[in-house]
Amino acid sequence: MQKSVGVLLILISCAGMGFGQSFRLTGRLRTLETLLRVANLLKGEIRFGNASLHDAFSGAAGKTGGDYGAFLKAVSENANDSRRGAFEKIYRECAKNYIQKLGVEKEEEELFYSLGSHLGHLDLEMQIKELTLYENEVIRCTEELRREMPAKKKVYESLGILGGILLAILIW
Repeated sequence: MQKSVGVLLILISCAGMGFGQSFRLTGRLRTLETLLRVANLLKGEIRFGNASLHDAFSGAAGKTGGDYGAFLKAVSENANDSRRGAFEKIYRECAKNYIQKLGVEKEEEELFYSLGSHLGHLDLEMQIKELTLYENEVIRCTEELRREMPAKKKVYESLGILGGILLAILIW
């Protein structure tokens, strides 16, 4: 009886690990889509609102909400304080504080941090061009992940289930 329960628990936990990795891929896709939305909002605020970075981040924070809205608001508040240094440094500090809350995976960390390096210098038109380049990079990463996702999800789920079966057979 105990052996059967142990084997069943092994099967369930291994399958859960496989499905967990599958859900992690979906989370990565959501993160990339949110980064694209944030870049679009910032570009719109800068282009059509003719806003400074402080105002652009503040406006985008109001339209985003949730943890991303809080992050954008923190960047906005810190960007307004000229004693804090260059914008890239301010953005990176805020990003480090919020990266866990936002659920940004290791694979997207550098892309997340790079948004700050694209802004904070040059004129209005150059910032819009930099945001466009950033959007293109996020779109490329999103398309690549979407292309890989079905196969990877199937592999993760299958390996979880088959790994559980293999362990169950070895224990039995």
